[in-house]
Amino acid sequence: MPRAGRTVLGGTFDHLHIGHESLLETAFRTGRPVAIGLTSERYLSDHPKPGRGVLQSYATRRRRLVSWLRANHPKEPWTVVPIDDRFGGSVAPGVAVLVVSADTVAGGRAVNAERGRRGLPPARLVVVPLALADDLRPVASRRIRAGTIDRDGRRRSRIRVGLWVSDPRDRPTAARAIRSAFPGAVVVPVPDRSGSSRPSRTHRSTESPDAPEELTLGIRRRRAGGWEVVERTAGVTLLPVRVRGSRPSDLARGLRSLLRPSSGPGPRESF
Repeated sequence: MPRAGRTVLGGTFDHLHIGHESLLETAFRTGRPVAIGLTSERYLSDHPKPGRGVLQSYATRRRRLVSWLRANHPKEPWTVVPIDDRFGGSVAPGVAVLVVSADTVAGGRAVNAERGRRGLPPARLVVVPLALADDLRPVASRRIRAGTIDRDGRRRSRIRVGLWVSDPRDRPTAARAIRSAFPGAVVVPVPDRSGSSRPSRTHRSTESPDAPEELTLGIRRRRAGGWEVVERTAGVTLLPVRVRGSRPSDLARGLRSLLRPSSGPGPRESF
């Protein structure tokens, strides 16, 4: 498929992480050239962020962003420019595509409203799903600054995992696999909150974000063999994943692969 024209995205890109990389990769797949707006010190002074005291300087953020671009897209045309105001270069003539994350769609719509006010055609919005960390919460710079996760979404602080199993024989194996994937994890038994033997995909817990269990695993034995595993938090439930096999070692290996993929973190995405 032919690429679109000039593609624009913007952000602070503090502690460059897998969510940022997903945005950037989407931009390069979508159009060319790619123009990246990087929030300036002036912008951040006018729009303070949590944990500003450990937020990287403009020079550091630009250096790390440019290093990533040169390593991953050495032959693609791109530019990095400072952003001093709300819109930056997104309201310039010739912009065909605006790449935004799932939590900044409103900002993209505001850009198109401003483009219309200036007599310019709207840019096509490409929305990139949020990358999820181990605890199924978004990978975000503020969480990295707080020391909760690293740039790959791996938990750096202890995580509390609720564990539900349809067969009590699977509980010890699952608990050991969780602690292997998340060193120091606290594993606690929880009831099946969906009210049936199968974790519900549409169930939404009434727990607050500060609920005791930050992540819940539901493990159900399949009649045809193997297991079905569902990861969820108070606000996110991922699609079930099948683990094949019949031995405890198969379940342990499947859980470790699910929680700590050997191919690298790659962003898990929310939709």
